[in-house]
Amino acid sequence: MRRLIATLSLSVAVLGTAACTDTPTTEAGPGSSAAPSATATATAAAAPAGTADKKTTCEAYDKAELAAKMALVNTLGEAMKAMDDKTRQQQLVTDLKKTMTDFGAALGTAAANSADAEVKAALEANIAALTAAATAIASAGGDIDKATSAMDAPEFEAAGKKIKSLCAA
Repeated sequence: MRRLIATLSLSVAVLGTAACTDTPTTEAGPGSSAAPSATATATAAAAPAGTADKKTTCEAYDKAELAAKMALVNTLGEAMKAMDDKTRQQQLVTDLKKTMTDFGAALGTAAANSADAEVKAALEANIAALTAAATAIASAGGDIDKATSAMDAPEFEAAGKKIKSLCAA
């Protein structure tokens, strides 16, 4: 329960800072499918085939991240209300997994469109962390506390910091 509250508080704080940015964003692309596999990710990192510059790719990342954080805040807010409703918690765990999968798909589109090899590699590391988090969430068995703890993985945090540092430069 404490972890859920901490995650919700952190999400709200980060969402607040993201909402204050002046950076315009571009579409990450509707109809994206699931995140690419690790093999496809490693192959794609070798030679960027996209045409989007670093700024455009970072804007796509920011937009995808904001959408994921908004969905996360909504899901965790609902989880707080449903602490005694196991059926609702199971649905919220499914919603949380979908949020991670959708975020990974949007990042996959941004990575595929990126012409910047370093940013593309950072996005792909982020996708791998999201895929691992989605797998951990799915294995939580409907336990919202276990599902939210999947987002505490050091790889998840490191991947997000790397792309943010590249985009800030």
